[in-house]
Amino acid sequence: MADAKLIRTGIFIGRFQPFHDGHRKCIEKILETNDRCIIMMRETEKTEKNPFDLNKRKAMIRAAFPDETQVEIQTFVDPGAQLAVYIGRDVGYQLIQLDSKTEEISATDIRKKLYEGSGKTYDKNAHLKVR
Repeated sequence: MADAKLIRTGIFIGRFQPFHDGHRKCIEKILETNDRCIIMMRETEKTEKNPFDLNKRKAMIRAAFPDETQVEIQTFVDPGAQLAVYIGRDVGYQLIQLDSKTEEISATDIRKKLYEGSGKTYDKNAHLKVR
């Protein structure tokens, strides 16, 4: 029996509210050493902190990474937005380190600018009001 080709897979978890250059660079970094990247996108209720619905966020990612076999998007429900990620032990897991300018990208700052441009105000405590 012939050996099946092993496919190296990286997993990236987030809300992507919104998808930005920091996310894009993380996925590109994952694809440097893996055949594909599975994005685990948290499906959260729409709030000021989470202004983009699931389909809009998927479209943002797909615009940057159109190949669905290389970048797969899976979703999971996280209604309270209280996600905790546990890694069983330190075997093959890596922390992605990007350049300092990219590390400074803040989705919170991006959302603030989006609200300012629309004439709305940004409530930095909105996430505390969702129950």
